[in-house]
Amino acid sequence: MKPVTKIQICDDSGKKFFGEGPCRLLRLVEETGSLRSAAASMEMAYSKALKLIKQAESALGFPLTQRSVGGRDGGGSTLTAEGWAFLRQYEAFRADCIQANRALYDRYFPEKTAGCVIMASGLGKRFGGNKLMADFHGEPMIARTLAATEALFARRVVVTRHADVAALCRTRGVEVVLHDRPYRSDTVRLGLEAVGEVTSCLFCPGDQPLLRRETVAALVSAWEKEPDAIWRTGFEGLPGAPVLFPKWTFDELRTLPEGKGGSFLTKKYPERVRILPVRDRYELVDVDTPETLRELAER
Repeated sequence: MKPVTKIQICDDSGKKFFGEGPCRLLRLVEETGSLRSAAASMEMAYSKALKLIKQAESALGFPLTQRSVGGRDGGGSTLTAEGWAFLRQYEAFRADCIQANRALYDRYFPEKTAGCVIMASGLGKRFGGNKLMADFHGEPMIARTLAATEALFARRVVVTRHADVAALCRTRGVEVVLHDRPYRSDTVRLGLEAVGEVTSCLFCPGDQPLLRRETVAALVSAWEKEPDAIWRTGFEGLPGAPVLFPKWTFDELRTLPEGKGGSFLTKKYPERVRILPVRDRYELVDVDTPETLRELAER
């Protein structure tokens, strides 16, 4: 969806006498030195071109073109001083109208582009290793998160310190930031830098194998209806992740205190937080231990 600006000038009776057609015609007259050649370039009959010019001249009260002697074919047409001045006025007016229309469009129909950062940097100390590559119904657990966030975002990136996770994501065409930074705040900042110019960003854990794509899509839809709110999932009133942050939070997300994550802002701005309820609490469970993984696999 985009705005289209068409500028037409009418006389006092409301009859159009100047717009894109006559403007282009005058430009071509100036370039070719001939009204006949200008009409031919526009695939317009010479009689129609002459009629357009005469109508505009009648409404304006001054000539737009004049016959010239010694042109390419022994004679032709050029713009009068008044015609040239009017053409420049019209083009400047049109440019300002286009710019103003674009600004108004952006105000009333702001583009809402959501990004997604998949948080996949955990060391898995309680799990005993890289849990993101652990088998879950025949595929690495991180693959479940990739599927749940597929084709819902303008930009999606996985932030990880695990080379095997990065390799898997690349084989599936998912952008990756591979890093060795120590803190969760580093992961948040690197993710925001990677997704670039978006108007919201979902931070999604990579270790929620039962997270449904429908839930992620519902979060994006909820944000589109209330774009200044922080949206997060929850079960029976208890908040959970993933969490979708609007653009006004980005500066603070980039400068989180060392070791802090997005919950630092949800606690700071509780009045701005909205919860999207899910039907199954297991959908929001993180896998921290092999026992949890087995429990979720049996669901």
